[in-house]
Amino acid sequence: MSHISLLTLSLALLLTSCSSNVFVVDESGNPLKDAQIRPLTRSFNYNPVATDAKGSAFIRKDLPTIEYLLVSKSGYVTPPPVNFDLPKPITVVLKKR
Repeated sequence: MSHISLLTLSLALLLTSCSSNVFVVDESGNPLKDAQIRPLTRSFNYNPVATDAKGSAFIRKDLPTIEYLLVSKSGYVTPPPVNFDLPKPITVVLKKR
């Protein structure tokens, strides 16, 4: 494989691996900016990641392995933790209080 092909393939994999894999929306399907997504493991909890204006965020699959996501936003009911092993992208719907 040529160097250009390897570079193109590497770039494509990098862009794919960093694309949003979690979306947070309201009951109408509108994106929720600044929702907090906290990755959870059996022994360790990561710092929360905030969603952008599109309601999206990228959560890396780290070690220790992330098992669940706790999603919250002020003014909305916090749902039970979401299984991170679901097919990506994961969409979480938050309901108004």
